[in-house]
Amino acid sequence: MSETNVLLVGVGGQGILTTSAILARSALKAGVNVVTAETHGMAQRGGSVEVHVRFGNVDSPLIPFGAANIVVSLEPVEILRYTQYLNDDTKVILNTRSIIPPTVSSGIGKYPELEEILKTVKKITHDVSVVNASDVAEKHAGTVQATNVVVIGMLAKKIELPFSFETIQETIKEFFPERLVEPNLKALKAGYEYWD
Repeated sequence: MSETNVLLVGVGGQGILTTSAILARSALKAGVNVVTAETHGMAQRGGSVEVHVRFGNVDSPLIPFGAANIVVSLEPVEILRYTQYLNDDTKVILNTRSIIPPTVSSGIGKYPELEEILKTVKKITHDVSVVNASDVAEKHAGTVQATNVVVIGMLAKKIELPFSFETIQETIKEFFPERLVEPNLKALKAGYEYWD
């Protein structure tokens, strides 16, 4: 198979590392080559986090600039830090639930309006899906903590991943402790069926 490049971005505490682990394990389960790389702005909650997940005929863990097939941004403003990975064919899933950084809450910085963020991104690609994955998680899984699993479902619907939806379900069953399996399966399904 050729390559599929998925860039996951957000802030610490949103479960981005869990998201990438589920995708990578699903690929391994399906016998697909996968390499990942993660970087953290700050290790604690609130710092910028990016994870590169590359499937198929790839060696380097880092997605080259302009080569992301899809970027999932769990926090709206975070997409602006990573526009160099977009091209005019890149698909974007943008979660609208913002997490206000300390610089803004203390009055030092300003948080941009969603419209401003979208205007910048749409100068590069028009395939931008604006979603409130956090609301979907609360409604279907009973917790905002399942937002990251909702977006895995959305991602699986939006692009052709090199493994099946059923493989992701199996991975979730193995990955989470028993009490968290059911809510996360619900979150995954809700994300997958979001556009139906």
